[in-house]
Amino acid sequence: MFAAPFIKSGRAVFAVVLKGYVERPFPNGYALPDNSTVEFRKQMVNWITDLRRGVDYLETRDDLNKDKIGFLGISNGANVGLVLTAIETRYKTLVFESAGLEKDFRTRINETSPIKFASQIKTQKLVINGRYDETFPLNTDAKPLFKLLREPKKIVLYDGGHIPTLEFFVPTANNWLDETLGNVTK
Repeated sequence: MFAAPFIKSGRAVFAVVLKGYVERPFPNGYALPDNSTVEFRKQMVNWITDLRRGVDYLETRDDLNKDKIGFLGISNGANVGLVLTAIETRYKTLVFESAGLEKDFRTRINETSPIKFASQIKTQKLVINGRYDETFPLNTDAKPLFKLLREPKKIVLYDGGHIPTLEFFVPTANNWLDETLGNVTK
């Protein structure tokens, strides 16, 4: 749903499906580790490793410009991206959509807490959030995250809940990608 409009605009899209996500579920009976444990840290390290391997792969492609790789994280993908993009510096621009400082971030061990990583992200970033987001409320979750991020940064708000309409999201993200990576040449 989110990839097709970017492909239609002429961009290459690459996605890494993390273990535990819908397309790559944990085994039956698997219990998620508590986010304050070393087991959770191991899971986060595995996710970050998988995502970094994705960038390694992109750099092997002669048909892609490795100097124009952007990151798009939506909801939990944005929150994992807060840790990833503080460590992985090969992304030239970032889009965090429907992100926020969850209450459980405070109980995580430092090595997995987006609170500890958000201020370390140096790459230019766009944050897109809904004014009425029921998952990451604007005043308690989204704005505090934006405040933690260092410059260069920009926030765009829309009148809606957790996930924006494609009619709003796609042009907003594409305009940012054009501005920060250059226009797509077909």
